[in-house]
Parts: sequence; structure tokens; C-alpha cells
Amino acid sequence: METTLSVQSKTRHKLSSFWRRFRLHKIRPARIVLHIVMILFSLSCILPLVWITSSSFKPMQELYAAVPTLFPKRPTLMNWYWCVSIMGPVLMYLKNSCIVTFGGMFLQVLLATLAGFAFARLEFKGRDLLFYGLLAFMFLPRAGGLMASYEMMHFFHLRNSYLGLILAFAASLSVPVFIMRQTFYAIPRELEDAAVIDGASTWQLFRHVALPMGTSGLVVIAIFAFVDMWGDYLFTWTMLDTEKLYTVAVGITTTIGWSAEFQRHQVSTYGANSAAYLISMLPVIIVFIVMQKWFIRGLTEGILKF
Repeated sequence: METTLSVQSKTRHKLSSFWRRFRLHKIRPARIVLHIVMILFSLSCILPLVWITSSSFKPMQELYAAVPTLFPKRPTLMNWYWCVSIMGPVLMYLKNSCIVTFGGMFLQVLLATLAGFAFARLEFKGRDLLFYGLLAFMFLPRAGGLMASYEMMHFFHLRNSYLGLILAFAASLSVPVFIMRQTFYAIPRELEDAAVIDGASTWQLFRHVALPMGTSGLVVIAIFAFVDMWGDYLFTWTMLDTEKLYTVAVGITTTIGWSAEFQRHQVSTYGANSAAYLISMLPVIIVFIVMQKWFIRGLTEGILKF
């Protein structure tokens, strides 16, 4: 009898302790609902990645089974072998994507940094009008000017070339310039005034004061540029006619429909393309994981000043 009373006393004590912690942290029903919604939203984002990863390791029989499974029962590397060996162009597409993406990203970051510093710190006639005019291009979809871009690229003989794609991607400066302008705005002017008193020129001010303190903004626009250029399909597909220049986003789509070859090698189009799509996503995932601390820091800095 005493043991039962002791157990009940401990249970009541634990419940009261839990309730005190619950009230102490002010855990309200609305907060619980918010966390549940966030968890469900996170799962909805993660599930497609898990599914495509699982499908890349499934044999044909499991991919087309009447009752699909989330994880493969008999994992196989045949889909990956098809992508890397038999579908050799995938490696070529990755090389093309690296050339175009890193070239365009470097040029865009360089131009956006210089322009952002000019709009934030230099005084010249028509500065605000020019800046807001540049911001207006943020609301124009790229597809809306696709035909004009095609004609311009054709006129300057930049179609079917790495240089044409790099210059076209680097010209999308509205968002990067806006981010860098706000990043430089957040830097205290006292630091720049002290450098000016010491005799620093405008270029030295930019290089030794503004640029080191604007690193987080540089990382943000670099990640945005990398994701945008690496995954672009419509613009790249319009500007390229030669398969040797296809990027990974365009090149992978050319593998769809080889049903006869897939069946002859006992490989499903679904599984092989899942592996190919996963290969194309890995660089973006790796870049974000490595740079996520700087990315979050860059988004939280830069107070809007108009």
C-alpha cells in the first residue's frame, strides 16, 4: 500500500513539475500549432528529396511495383552506372554548368559589389532615380524578355557560346545590387570617416573598409547567383543549339525518352533520371550546407533605408 502511494506521489510530483516548466516557458497552444505546421512543411520539402534519392537506388521491378515503398528493398547501382558510364554526356553537362555558373557568378558578384557601394556611399546626380529604375527590373520575368534577349544575343554573335551565357546571367543585377547596397548601408559611417581622415581614397575605402565588412552580403548574392544559374533551363535552352554546350539542367532532359536503350539494359527511365537529377542537385546542396552560416547572417544584416 505504501509503495502504491509512493508511486502516485512521484507521478503527481512529475506532473506538477512538468506543468511548472510548461508555464515557465509560456508554451501556448498557438505556439504548439505553429511548430506542428513548421514540421509538416519541413517534411513536405524533405520528402521529395528522400523519394528521388531512394528511386535512384531501386531496380525496375520496385519502381513499377503495385505498392511502392519509400526505401529500396534490393538497392542497386545500375541507375548510377547508366548515368556515369553509359550516359557519358552527364559529366560533360556538369563541366559546362561549372564553367557557365562560376564565370557568371564571379562577374555578377564583382559588378553588384561595385554598383552597390556606389549607390550606398557615392553622391552623384540621378543616383536614386537610376537605382529605383534598376529595381523596376526585379518585377519583370525573364521569360518576358526572352525573344528580345534572343535577338540581341544573335546580333552580337553570342549564341551557342560560354561567353554569351556568362554575360547574360551576369547582367541580372537588380537583386544583387539591392542586397549589396543595403549591406554597405549597414556599415557605420564612422569607420569610413576615420579612414578618410587618415587619407584613404575612395578605392581604398571600398577595398579595405567596406568590402571586408560586407562579406556576408557577398555570400548571399553568390549563393543566389549559383542556384539561379545552375538550375536555369528556359533561357539556357533557348540560347544553345549545340549539345556539347548543354548545361546539366538542359542536358539531363535529353536523356528522357530513350525507352528502347533503357529497356535493353534493364534500366528504367524513372530510376536513371532520378540519379541524374540527384547528381545535378548535389552541388547546390553542398554549397548551401557549407555557406549556410554566412547566408543566414547576410539575410539578417542590411537595414532597409530609403
